[in-house]
Amino acid sequence: MIQPLKVFRTKNNELGFDWDDGTRSVFKLRDLRLACPCALCVDENTGEHLLDPKTVPEDILIESIQSIGRYAVGILWSDGHRTGIYPYDLLKRLTDKA
Repeated sequence: MIQPLKVFRTKNNELGFDWDDGTRSVFKLRDLRLACPCALCVDENTGEHLLDPKTVPEDILIESIQSIGRYAVGILWSDGHRTGIYPYDLLKRLTDKA
């Protein structure tokens, strides 16, 4: 199971992860918000994205971030979204797709 060694924010208002496999992920905050996998943002049965990108501000910020066990981070967003749990394996896959 992939684990972050370090979670950091950049000067460009991005969120980054240094992984225990020696790789690094850096995400633009809006892109990360749009990738939220929660049931409010993605239909649990079909996988259809429910979140309208037009509703996510370009200048969205992270209000807080917390570790969820050893498998994910929970992010509280400035647009009021509170249910986003981002598993580490998802974050790694998003990096690998980029």
